[in-house]
Amino acid sequence: MSEGAVARRRRARVAATGLALLMAATTACSSGGGGGGVAGGGQYGGAGQTTPAPPAAHVVVAPGAGARDVALATPVTVTTPDGTLSSVRLVSPAGKVVKGSLSGDKTSWRSNELLGYAKTYTVTAVAKNAQGTSSQTVSRFSTVTPANLTMPSFGALERGGTFGVGMPVTVHFDEPIPDRATAERSLEISTSPRAVGSWSWIDSQNVHWRPKVSSGHYWKPGTKITVKVKVYGVALGRGLYGQADKSVSFTIGRSQLAIINDATHMMTVYINGKVARKIPVSMGRGGWIRVGGNTIDFWTRSGPHVVLEKYPVKEMSSESYGLPISSPLGYKEKIPLAVRISGGGEFVHAASWSVADQGYQNVSHGCVNISPANADWFYSTFRYGDIVDIRGTARELALTDGLGDWTLSWAQWVKGSALN
Repeated sequence: MSEGAVARRRRARVAATGLALLMAATTACSSGGGGGGVAGGGQYGGAGQTTPAPPAAHVVVAPGAGARDVALATPVTVTTPDGTLSSVRLVSPAGKVVKGSLSGDKTSWRSNELLGYAKTYTVTAVAKNAQGTSSQTVSRFSTVTPANLTMPSFGALERGGTFGVGMPVTVHFDEPIPDRATAERSLEISTSPRAVGSWSWIDSQNVHWRPKVSSGHYWKPGTKITVKVKVYGVALGRGLYGQADKSVSFTIGRSQLAIINDATHMMTVYINGKVARKIPVSMGRGGWIRVGGNTIDFWTRSGPHVVLEKYPVKEMSSESYGLPISSPLGYKEKIPLAVRISGGGEFVHAASWSVADQGYQNVSHGCVNISPANADWFYSTFRYGDIVDIRGTARELALTDGLGDWTLSWAQWVKGSALN
C-alpha cells in the first residue's frame, strides 16, 4: 500500500473516533428521557424511574374498626406514632359530635364523654406525616346493646331539702341487681362534717347508707350530704345496665327524738337533747286473730322508727291489712294529723276517742294514739327522717317495715354490704 493510502486511512480513523466522542458527550448532557444518564433516569438511575412518595402518617383508632359490644365507659382514642393529628371527629348515627381533647403535641386524641347504648359511631381522623402531607382515616365501631336497663332513685330524698337525724341514705333500683358489688362500687357519698358509715343491701333493689354511731345516736345535726349513683354504662350482671346517673344533696336538721315507753304509756320528745314535751299515749292493744288463714296481730312494734310521711287527714281501713270492715274490730275512718312511722301502717295520730286511755292503757290496733292538741304540735314539729323510738312492746320492728335501718347493730349492718 502506498504512503498516501496509509495516510488517508489514518485520517479516517481519527475522524471516526472524534465523532464517537462527540456523540457520547452529547448524550451525557441530555435531559431527555431516551438516554441512560443520571439526569434522565431519576436519582436511582435507570430508564423511567421516579422518586417514591413518603408514606402517610400511621393512625391507630381504638376501639378498632368493626369492634362490637363496646362498653360505654371505654374511652375512644386516636394516636399517630409518626405524625401529627390535624382533626378528629367522633359522631353518632344522628350526627351528634362526641366531645374529645387533643394532646399538646397533637399525637393523640381522647373522648371526654360517655357514648350511647346500641349505636354505631364513626371516627374520622386527618393526620400529617413528617413532610406535611395529609391523609384521612375512617373507622366505625358499635356499642353494647343491654338486655335491660335499671333507673336509680332516692325515695323521699329525691327532692332534697332538710331531713331528720334518723334519715338513712336510700337508693332504689327499679330492677333487681344481680351484681350488687359492682352496683355498690358505683355509689359515692360525701358528708360535711365527715362521717364514717357503710352501705347495706336491704333487698335486691334497695341499698341504704347510715353513719357508724352508738345505739340511740344518729346523724350529727347540720350534716350536709351529697350522694351520686354512677351506673350509666355499667354492667350490673345478666345483661342489666344502668340507665342513667343520678345525684342528690340534702341536709340533716336539728335533733328531734320521740321516745315512747310502753310501761308508762308516755312519749318524751327531745329537741337537740333537751326535753321539749311529754305526751300520754295509747298503743296497740296486743293479741291476734285469724282471718282467712292469715294471722293479724295488734302489737305496736318496738325499735327506732323513722318518720316516713305526713297527712293532714288520712283515710285508714282495716281492710288494708286483711281485716274486714264488718268484723268486730274492723274500721274505715278519716284520721286527722297522721304521721306514718312504718311501712306496715303504724302512725302517730290524733285520737279523740281514746283520750281517757292515753297514759294508762293500750287500746289501738297498733298506731300511737295521742290527743288532738298534742297531735297538732307533733304534726307541725316532726319532719321526714325524725325518730320515734318505741320501747318495751312484745314485737320488734323489722328491717324492711318502713325504714328499720336503726334496728340493726353496726356489726349486723355492715354484713349487708356486698363489698364485705
